[in-house]
Amino acid sequence: MAFWGLELGPCFFPAIAWFSRWNSFPDNPNRLESPYANSDNSWLKLKMKMRLQGVSVSSFVLVLSLLVLINESKGAYASNSASAFVQNVIHSQRIVIFSKSYCPYCMRAKRIFSELHEQPYVVELDLRDDGAQIQYVLLDLVGRRTVPQVFVNGKHIGGSDDLKAAVQSGQLQKLLATD
Repeated sequence: MAFWGLELGPCFFPAIAWFSRWNSFPDNPNRLESPYANSDNSWLKLKMKMRLQGVSVSSFVLVLSLLVLINESKGAYASNSASAFVQNVIHSQRIVIFSKSYCPYCMRAKRIFSELHEQPYVVELDLRDDGAQIQYVLLDLVGRRTVPQVFVNGKHIGGSDDLKAAVQSGQLQKLLATD
């Protein structure tokens, strides 16, 4: 987990719990018992110094927690946006090919649809900034991250060889005939 460019390990969360407990202790050093306290109660001195400066430890913990959550949600948003894009394209377009512009198997899939006088919606993954993320979404969705991945009317056909087999068996023509 990154926070302000630093990598925070598993020791980070006990620190938050410690700060939360630390702020709830009474100010009487005779009543304080903490496994983290030194014999000179330096942690109490730090707490008092923060209070004198107007800093509440619970406020510090709250702000720190919010920053961590915001940072974590950025990664989730990027992943969700790629997933949302893939789902939207598959269900809003009649024919979709997830492709790479230099791939010979992708070119063969595009040529098959051209010979059938069909216009597929082509997503060139190598020309998109989120192409790698889209490939991982495809891996989750269909179990493959290779290209091409062909969808017709929201149904996954497969790669280039699967598309060729669907044309030869007449399955592709049936799918194209149903709208």
